[in-house]
Amino acid sequence: MPASSSRLSSYRLPAFALALLLLLGVGIASVWGVSSLRTSNEWIGHTYEVINRIEVAERAIRSTEANARAYRLTGHPEFRSQYLIATHQVDTAHEALASAIRDNPAQHARVKRMREAAQAHLVELRRLFDLQELQGAEAARQATNSTLTLRQWNEFDTAASEMRREELRLLDQRKARSDRSATLLSAIVVLGMLLSGGLMISLMVSVTRENKRARRLELEARGAAHEMALSMAQVGELSKQRHELARYSGLLQSCQTLDEIVQLSIDTIRRLVPDASGRFYLIRASQNFHDSVASFGDHLISSPDSLMPADCWALRRGQAHMVSGEEARQLSCAHLDTGTPAPGITSLCLPLSAQGTSIGLLHVSAATDAMDHGSAVDELIGQLAEQLGLAIANLQLRETLRTQSLRDPLTGLFNRRYLEESLARELQRCERRNLPLSVLMLDVDHFKRFNDTHGHAAGDALLGQVGRQIQAGVRAEDIACRYGGEEFTVVLPELDAAGALVRAEQIRRAVEIATVQHLGQQLGPVTMSIGISTFPGDGLTPEVLLQLADATLYRAKAEGRNRVLHVSYDD
Repeated sequence: MPASSSRLSSYRLPAFALALLLLLGVGIASVWGVSSLRTSNEWIGHTYEVINRIEVAERAIRSTEANARAYRLTGHPEFRSQYLIATHQVDTAHEALASAIRDNPAQHARVKRMREAAQAHLVELRRLFDLQELQGAEAARQATNSTLTLRQWNEFDTAASEMRREELRLLDQRKARSDRSATLLSAIVVLGMLLSGGLMISLMVSVTRENKRARRLELEARGAAHEMALSMAQVGELSKQRHELARYSGLLQSCQTLDEIVQLSIDTIRRLVPDASGRFYLIRASQNFHDSVASFGDHLISSPDSLMPADCWALRRGQAHMVSGEEARQLSCAHLDTGTPAPGITSLCLPLSAQGTSIGLLHVSAATDAMDHGSAVDELIGQLAEQLGLAIANLQLRETLRTQSLRDPLTGLFNRRYLEESLARELQRCERRNLPLSVLMLDVDHFKRFNDTHGHAAGDALLGQVGRQIQAGVRAEDIACRYGGEEFTVVLPELDAAGALVRAEQIRRAVEIATVQHLGQQLGPVTMSIGISTFPGDGLTPEVLLQLADATLYRAKAEGRNRVLHVSYDD
């Protein structure tokens, strides 16, 4: 770089700083000047206001004098009214004038003189007015003291003239100050803009020359940078993929449902391998086939909705199995399309397992170029499959534990805790949709006697049989619970009282005709008493509905047992 350019470069930062300081100074000066002008204008406006109030005070006293004189001469009631109004306006005008010049002691003294003179004159006018009211206009005219009136007027006019002259002097002074501020502000702004503009232009010229020089150097280095970019792109892509996998691991820990896990896995696979397609399979409880739970993409290689473990090499071997179109000697899985994989397409099957137990299968197909990119995509998807298997296993374990915590182990029905949670939720849902909801409270008749006669084991068998009968007699959306002991509760969403009576009667009859097998003996039959309450007619809260259903249940037992009663049953 030439020496002259180096010397100029060393002055750029100071020049730029100086230009900024100039612009800052111009800004500060502008703010100060505008503030000064605003203040000056406010004082000028104040002066005009004071002058106007002086004139208002003069007009008020003159109006009072004129109306009083007209009333003495004519006796007309209109002039009398105008006089009384003008008398009040004199005080108001002097109060407003005194408020306007309260910050000026000299002017305040003059206002005081004006007010005293006006008050003295008003007293004289009041004396004549009262005389006219009592003795007539002629007596008031004869009692008029012109000398006194003239002296009062002179005192008033003198004070008003002095105030006006003082305000005019202040007006000239404030206008001159405003003009000086405006002139100074203009000079500062123009000078600052010229200096800062000149510095900025010089800097622009210097920077433009430097940019031309830098572009030449950039062209020389572009070839080397391009080669480096190609190598860094591969590293960056691999880093991005590993970042996606790390992100997947973090989010996977927060998933609470299988749908969330599957959707997160699909999104991550599509980020790792754009345009990929495939399916997720989970093994069924029978352990003899895998069923599809989700699919994604355009299915470059199709796979059926269900498959047997023997149809997939990955499930047989317990490890990943990849087949590419160019590798004809590799074995293709039986669950894939006949004649696949197609040229340019790679198929990858990954078993999902946890702690040595098979859970399912992940099948992915994509363009071979995408799968082989960086020779690490299959490894990354394999790591994803390992984490996916563990996440699904943990979710299934959590669901199992949750189910156990909400189910009664003896009857298989939901427990009381689940009832309290679900009843409140279903009640809110039905309330939002203006739908009914019914609650059944069921109790096995003479259960204590049955227990004492046949033993606790037989009593448990009876409760299990009753639980199965209740479960068989309700809909999928109904909630059947063991409330405690031999007492059961059924929540019937969207079912009114009439429907609940029909459903309860079906359950009562099913229990009545059923028998209990225990230790080779046939026990029973037994009967049930059932009480019903319905939202919204019988109650609006879970507590009220349960209490009313329970009370109706005991009413049914008191009336002879083995019957169904609604809370509004008419005796």
